[in-house]
Amino acid sequence: MCGIIGISVKNNLSNSELDNIDKALKSIQHRGPNYQQSKVCSKYLALGHARLSIIDLSPSAHQPMTDKSGRYTLIFNGEIYNYKVLKKTLQSKGKTFKTSSDTEVLLQLLIDKGAEALKLLVGFFSFAFYDNLKDELLLARDRFGIKPLLFYQDNSKFIFSSELQAFFSFDIDKKIDSKALELLFTLTYIPAPLSILKNVSKAKPGCYYIYKQNTLTEHIYYQPTISPQIDVSFEDAKLKVKSLLEASVKLRMVSDVDLGSFLSGGVDSSIIATLAKDLKPNLKTFSVGFDHPYFDESKYAEDVVRKIGSHHTKILLNKADFKQNFEAFIDTITEPFADSSAYAVYLLTQKTKQNLAVALSGDGADEIFGGYRKHYAEYVVQQSGVIQKGVVKLVASLARFGKSSRGGRLSDANRKLQKLASSYAMSPAERYWKWASFIHENDRGQLLKNSPIINYSNWISFKSNNLNEVLLNDQLLVLPNDMLTKVDMMSMANSLEVRTPFLDHRLVDYVNTLPSEYKVNKNGRKQILIETFKERLPESVYKRTKKGFEIPLESWLSDNINDLLFTSIFSKEYIENQGLFNFNFIDNLRNNWQKKQFNNSIYVIWTLLIFQHWWKKYIEN
Repeated sequence: MCGIIGISVKNNLSNSELDNIDKALKSIQHRGPNYQQSKVCSKYLALGHARLSIIDLSPSAHQPMTDKSGRYTLIFNGEIYNYKVLKKTLQSKGKTFKTSSDTEVLLQLLIDKGAEALKLLVGFFSFAFYDNLKDELLLARDRFGIKPLLFYQDNSKFIFSSELQAFFSFDIDKKIDSKALELLFTLTYIPAPLSILKNVSKAKPGCYYIYKQNTLTEHIYYQPTISPQIDVSFEDAKLKVKSLLEASVKLRMVSDVDLGSFLSGGVDSSIIATLAKDLKPNLKTFSVGFDHPYFDESKYAEDVVRKIGSHHTKILLNKADFKQNFEAFIDTITEPFADSSAYAVYLLTQKTKQNLAVALSGDGADEIFGGYRKHYAEYVVQQSGVIQKGVVKLVASLARFGKSSRGGRLSDANRKLQKLASSYAMSPAERYWKWASFIHENDRGQLLKNSPIINYSNWISFKSNNLNEVLLNDQLLVLPNDMLTKVDMMSMANSLEVRTPFLDHRLVDYVNTLPSEYKVNKNGRKQILIETFKERLPESVYKRTKKGFEIPLESWLSDNINDLLFTSIFSKEYIENQGLFNFNFIDNLRNNWQKKQFNNSIYVIWTLLIFQHWWKKYIEN
């Protein structure tokens, strides 16, 4: 885990640009606090690296790393889990090594195979590989987008980095992308390749890029697929899933620093912690609990701890914690990102880092095995007959005037009921986009001064109404742009490496080709995963109703709303000078909140809070 930065200019690098790359490197040193270094590779190109030491802690493994000929230089963020196997193959070809790091293995592999090396890698990464003789940069991002990579380009320069904030160390165009802003106030995140800035784009997962002669070209080396579907019995599929996941966890236990595991009490993290405990008897586990009974699920984590015997730390969060840590949390957000559960991940990774440097997580399982409530809802829609649909619509109609929000059990049930009833007349693609959206188009249209029409077919694609299509779209949209972005941003703010065993591409490729009914059926969600490991888990864990990793945002915000929404960044003058939002809508929104008229405005308010703080820090200043 590290941070990378690079700049290529049309004319010779100036002293100010070299100073700026060091400033940019300093701005992302939280990603790599152990060592930072920049290197001038040519009169046009400079590279920088911030290192978080995980494998081979010696100075010989520092980056930028250049081969002995001086022709090739690599900066690399991530881990290559199969580096020892790759190293043996390279040694059989006569390659020699000075370090025991995976960085040097990647460098030699890229020298040997170029972009074809990407297909051999098992791990997560973003990197830049420079060939001085060809004056060519190869940039790449891992298959599922676990590690970020962003590009800035104008008429005089090309810059790339692990984080958006690094670009602000240079003289750049800060113009906001209106389509990205629209998507932020739809999904609460901005999907690749867009970013909040018009001149900045995000590398897509499973892609590599060649930058040569001031031109960037994109190439796809991997994309998840759900075809062809294989014919395999449920029992045989269980054995294969078990074998692949056990191998994945084992591979991700390699570390020269202490390693532990997150343990939310959900099925996914419980399985990962259980398998990790088999390999590490003194395993440390970490969970988050809340002072709100509807959101607190820490009791399930405690059931797992009693069963596996890990050394467990529970972090209990309350309203006072929220108020105390809000400024520090929001300061870590380098591009507007409004998934509120990021706050819990921030404090979880902060506390975990105090005990170790690497943690395993259960991320990815929901998108692969069908773990979200919307997956079961889609199954219900597809299975529902005319009478069932009529009953749901009737009940929803009777309940439509009741409270609908995520703030409590009854209001959340009504929210889900209203969503389900309104979705019956939609196509699978329309339904998916509606369920992926957190902010209603009416609110968005009243809030934004420039509200371009979103063509959701640019972001999702359905070839059939098979439930596997829903899972595939989650893997392409939600997983990299929301879930993995959240974990990377929050964990790297605390210099903690997080590894995701469910995202070994061999496991994903296999599960994607299994029949959808192995994953979601009348018995519930993630059925093959639960049936494979249920004997290893407490009954309370696999029989529980999934809540999702959410925080009691409505409850916590209600006590602090005046402190947050009646500040200078929400004044009429400030809003009008920005030219992005309609002040009257914001004024009505906060007045309704003071009257305790919440409903789903919570998502608009939270996204506004995130955006305005980001704007003040990076655009205004």
